[in-house]
Amino acid sequence: KQWYQRRVRVQATADTEERLAYFTEIPSEEGLFTQDFRCLTCSTHIGVQGQDYRVCGYDKRYYCKPCFGNFSIVIPGRIIYNWDHNKYRVSKGNFDFLNQVLSAPNLDISKLNVSLYDHVPELAKIRDYRRMLNMTREYLVRCNNKDEVSFESVRKKLGSHAYYWDSPHLYSTSDIQRVFSGQLLNYLKKIVQRTIHHVYCCARFVKIESYYFCNVEAEGIWCLC
Repeated sequence: KQWYQRRVRVQATADTEERLAYFTEIPSEEGLFTQDFRCLTCSTHIGVQGQDYRVCGYDKRYYCKPCFGNFSIVIPGRIIYNWDHNKYRVSKGNFDFLNQVLSAPNLDISKLNVSLYDHVPELAKIRDYRRMLNMTREYLVRCNNKDEVSFESVRKKLGSHAYYWDSPHLYSTSDIQRVFSGQLLNYLKKIVQRTIHHVYCCARFVKIESYYFCNVEAEGIWCLC
């Protein structure tokens, strides 16, 4: 039993690595002959002398109808390179995988397609708000004022999205969908406006942290809110 469990884990790891290879790509079809006219999942013969098949919108590989199913989902690579938020039909295995990593922050816009900021104004605004959030965090960590905009309260508000603080470019697929819907911009704007108001009005900031005010003002933090 232990040997079987280890084998399953190894197979799952290899399978995941193969699926990840397509995560930020837009692959092209290569032809049934590259799979020896067999379904990628179950190896059933497909094509002219075999069963009907379907082409997966995620990896562009070929699957028999039972293994393909009827599943549709957004494709990360198409969003990153084409800002295409349409859902595409994918195999059951790829559908499960993409849902599993939907909330994982593994898309770095600055490395994958930095020009996206020039073509999607909302994304550029969100980048600026996240930069502001990062700058105000430096102050909130130092501030002893335990009001509703304390470091801990903002950290709890962000929850599993603490990476919003750490990098202005890091997104999950779910984040990108919230950019497209307008939800993420509104969410971050409210948080940033409250943290900036706290920094601006806090007596400790005015008396002790004046050097930080200069850094913030130089970045245009006030005029962007």
